[in-house]
Amino acid sequence: MEPTPPNFEIELKLEVPAEDLPRLQRHARIRSLTQGRATTRELRSTYFDTAGLDLRRRGIALRVRKVGRVWLQTVKTAGVVHAGLFERAEHEVTLPSDRPDVTRIPDAELRAAIEREIGGRTLQPVVETQLRRTQRRVRFAGSELQLALDVGEIRTRSGSAPVRELELELVSGRSAALFGLALGLQADLDLRPSIESKVARGYALLTGERPSPAMAPAISLRPEATLEDVLAAVVGTCVQQIQANQVPAHDGIDPEGVHQMRVGVRRLRSALSLFAPMLPLEQAEPFRQELRWLAAELGAARDIDVFLEETLEPLLRHRPDDPALKRLRDEALELRADAYRNLRAALDSPRYPRLQLQLGGWLAARAWREQPLSAEGAILFAPAREQTAALLGRRHRKAHELGHDIATGTVEEQHRLRVHLKKLRYGAEFLRSVHPRADARRYLRRLARLQDVLGRLNDVATAERLLYQLLERLGDEAGIAHHRAAGYVAGWTARLAESHGLRLAKRWKAFEKAEPFWEDA
Repeated sequence: MEPTPPNFEIELKLEVPAEDLPRLQRHARIRSLTQGRATTRELRSTYFDTAGLDLRRRGIALRVRKVGRVWLQTVKTAGVVHAGLFERAEHEVTLPSDRPDVTRIPDAELRAAIEREIGGRTLQPVVETQLRRTQRRVRFAGSELQLALDVGEIRTRSGSAPVRELELELVSGRSAALFGLALGLQADLDLRPSIESKVARGYALLTGERPSPAMAPAISLRPEATLEDVLAAVVGTCVQQIQANQVPAHDGIDPEGVHQMRVGVRRLRSALSLFAPMLPLEQAEPFRQELRWLAAELGAARDIDVFLEETLEPLLRHRPDDPALKRLRDEALELRADAYRNLRAALDSPRYPRLQLQLGGWLAARAWREQPLSAEGAILFAPAREQTAALLGRRHRKAHELGHDIATGTVEEQHRLRVHLKKLRYGAEFLRSVHPRADARRYLRRLARLQDVLGRLNDVATAERLLYQLLERLGDEAGIAHHRAAGYVAGWTARLAESHGLRLAKRWKAFEKAEPFWEDA
């Protein structure tokens, strides 16, 4: 059997609060755009896997669904998800019964891969969805879309969860239309991009697992990639990292969730800075403002996490019976709780999902092309390899200027260098893959080590600021013992600063000798 080209579904998933369902169902905008009549039907789908969930591990979903009198088997493979936009391959075939049959998968390569993964083990039902789907076709922004409102339930042997989801699927036209329609609806409704499919939610119910913190996906580009290719890849991976960490950050259980989400925001801000001369100001500036807001909320939570983990907790291990130090720790935990409450409020506000959809639409439309012809804008379509020196060379030289005598520099000078090195490092990481023959590792390693020691010095300065904040929070309760404990903490951080300062000179000398990898171009 020859491989059959799969259908590629491109759809935007939006969570709908229960209270907004009636308004969504009679929304005038949707009714005015609808072509023909809406249809409603009951859908019952069963997802199959091995007892060890081998298909899930490979990012494969195997579903059997009855449509009318016909049983349909669907295989969906892992794709990419940006701002709720799913792009993935879908292979579908009819079945004689409600049991899956791997041998009927039309794509030979996929069929063989699934058979190897299963290894003769029995497939069993693991997740079931029972949905009432209201479906309609709409025309919007020159594109044809299919809207499906799913209301129902996901069921597993470990529990169940409600489904209230609006799917906007591209039938023909441009994927940016999905975001445009979603943003229009979001003006009246609390719609939120969902980056989890129904089967993924079912697996999470089944296993009890919560999403784990995730690092930035790797950027891999051809050597001949244009700067526009780099921009699109960078923005896509940044949005992906931000969204992948929003649940762990919201949970607040593992501090790494906030850290990685904050890194995603920082990377995206650095990308907008790096490409600023080529981007329309009226497009980039609103993103900068919103990302600055989100970064501040994440930064407050991250600062107190680092202070607790790297300062107070180590000190308490040295002085476990110090009641005043314990009281400072308790107050720091309260400060952390406040910071996380503020962060959750930010993520739960309409502002955050709106930013997600705006970024997703900007990326899908490549809207930066909508600008007057100019020499700066034209650079986007030049080979990235030829432009790396211009983009990074100036930053590299500026780093050397800022780093002159940095070991004896002020805290403010060290901070300026740290911020600049962060931008240089992210820019180098964005562009390294278009220089495949260059050894970028040495340059990035030395840059990262220098940035790390400057970051440690910044953590010390932040710890001192938080220490004063804790004493202010204690107010009249703060007595001699608490001030003595604070002095002990301040002495500890001063000692750390001295230690990091000694390492700074060595790390700077190593970076000074690092050869820019882009000079091979």
